[in-house]
Amino acid sequence: MYTFGTVGTIKSSAKYHFEAPRQGVYASTGAFLLWSDPLYSAAAADLQGFDRIWLIWVFNQNKHDSWRVKARVPVPAEQDCYSVFATRSPYRPNPIGISAVELLEICPDGLKLGACDLLDGTAVLDVKPYIPEVDSFPASRAGWRDRIDQHSWEITWSSAAWLQAEFILHNGGLDLMNFAHVQLKFRPTDRSRKRVEFDDSANCWVIHCRTWKLFFTLNEAADRVCVERIAGNYSAAELAPDAPDKYNDKALHRKFRQLFPAGEEY
Repeated sequence: MYTFGTVGTIKSSAKYHFEAPRQGVYASTGAFLLWSDPLYSAAAADLQGFDRIWLIWVFNQNKHDSWRVKARVPVPAEQDCYSVFATRSPYRPNPIGISAVELLEICPDGLKLGACDLLDGTAVLDVKPYIPEVDSFPASRAGWRDRIDQHSWEITWSSAAWLQAEFILHNGGLDLMNFAHVQLKFRPTDRSRKRVEFDDSANCWVIHCRTWKLFFTLNEAADRVCVERIAGNYSAAELAPDAPDKYNDKALHRKFRQLFPAGEEY
């Protein structure tokens, strides 16, 4: 049995598991590593001049304690599941992750990071320098990953949907733009992995995110997804002033409805 302390905590706008990209290079936002003890500021002083660092961290936001020898992968591979040690599944014998991230700035209270796949509140165990000549082997074979389908979709937004997403982000903190980037870039209509369905009445696809839903269309010839609009999942009765508010977000939905009248979506 080993006991570890944390050197810091991640501060990020990405708060929910569905906002986490498959790897940091796919992230659209940066983050900040806040030291848990002022002593770590001196421990990081000589990172000056390193473009990247390794973060060793904990999947402390996992909702499940168990793990399996086979893990389902999020990419279009030859099969759905592979042995867990051949994946980067968060459900492991020991819930530890590693990420190579860009180091933008060394600050007195922490490190300013570039694109990062760690969620807000992630506990960081250690920081190590990224050394290109010993940490990078681009010609190495990667097993089943060498055979995956790399097909991806461009994510675009209608002007109306972009304004709606901006309103939700600035007033509720939920980044639906990043959610769409993470969830729709690969296999956007995969119902086995996402809360997605086809809406016959709207003649477009719908993907759900907490108490919101995004309506999107596909241009298969151009490999393009367009988010057309956003709506709420609450009914009119559920938005009544005296209705229970389990997720504490109904005030936001009421303001959203006033600004963006939608009709049947509410």
